[in-house]
Amino acid sequence: MKAEYKIPFILSWKHLLRSNKWTLSLIIFFMSIAFINMIFVPSLFNGIVDGFNKQIITTTTGNILITPRDGKDFISDSSETINRIESTDGVTAASAQMLVPGTLKFDGKKGSWSIYAINPDQEKKVTTVSEKIIDGEYLDPSDETGILLGNDITSTETTNEGDNPFSLKGASVGDTVAVIFGNTEYEFTIRGIFKTKFNTADQRGFITQEALKKMNPGYVDEATSISVTINLEGDEENVMQSLKDRGVRENIYSWQQASSLMSSVSDSFLSINVILSIFGVLIAAITVFIVIYIDISSRRQEIGILRAIGIRPYLIRAMYIILSAVYSVAGVLLGTVLFFAIIVPYFNAHPFVLPIADAKLLVNPGDFIARLETLIWVAIAAGLVPAVTITRTKLLDAIWGSK
Repeated sequence: MKAEYKIPFILSWKHLLRSNKWTLSLIIFFMSIAFINMIFVPSLFNGIVDGFNKQIITTTTGNILITPRDGKDFISDSSETINRIESTDGVTAASAQMLVPGTLKFDGKKGSWSIYAINPDQEKKVTTVSEKIIDGEYLDPSDETGILLGNDITSTETTNEGDNPFSLKGASVGDTVAVIFGNTEYEFTIRGIFKTKFNTADQRGFITQEALKKMNPGYVDEATSISVTINLEGDEENVMQSLKDRGVRENIYSWQQASSLMSSVSDSFLSINVILSIFGVLIAAITVFIVIYIDISSRRQEIGILRAIGIRPYLIRAMYIILSAVYSVAGVLLGTVLFFAIIVPYFNAHPFVLPIADAKLLVNPGDFIARLETLIWVAIAAGLVPAVTITRTKLLDAIWGSK
């Protein structure tokens, strides 16, 4: 009885040895392409979502955003609050922002954008705006007349999504713009223009806290928000609890909570990912089914003879299950090598340039293993269908039907 169980393995081994090597290589290559197709799109979507997440964190909210407590318009004594925040375990840096309710005007054009008064040295520790200067330079903390503008505020383009058709077209570094604060106009010189490729950030302007003091002598150490970066991304909840324990009484939000847009974007990509994954599995199943079906059709008489000499049908089915497993495992191994050795490095060096971020391929280990197992099991199931069909055919039809 034990010897009988060896028969499918022996038949599979003989089958592989006698098969055409080019045909076998082509089968494995097709399986590897099917596997790459299953992991490429999810990896791309993961990269897009991750790039978008990083844009939110590094250009607007930080990992944690702190706003005034309920019933208050400002965070009072923001310097002391920042000291308390930065002394909390897990916090890297914090930066206070004061929203300036003003209007920008240049060359007869004007519009309302978010202008924030910041400490430039603090801000560069929390956001990457200082690294995204495309013209001019970053602000100096003592600059009382300089302003830093996002690209969408000064852009002359109106065709790309995200560009503001009501921008201060033509404004460039060195030009003077007016900030209308209350009933008074204050002149500022454009020190630099930045472009993060994230619309929310690129529709902002920055002045220094010293400039705000000059505009509003009554300004004290207040802020409308404080952005916080942490040591370990994903540890926001623990750090938020630590901040509360340290006596921070203001409203504390994670970057996900602060950005409601993120959930809708993630849900959209998740839905598309599920649909494309289903198609990927179907393509893999069809590929294996066709391969096994063609192989069985060409060996119909041989299978009939095996049955005639006493090889039981379930042993023949087991042989094709083993062959399907061999094809799929070999395809997965080849696909994995091609994906991680060629495709991932290429797209890391040449990321997809998207309006919201530059997306690289990001592989989720759990997702990768799940798709690997799915392909193998689907391949085995797809290979079993034609094997069951042929072994249920009448013996004489199996022997003579192919002639």
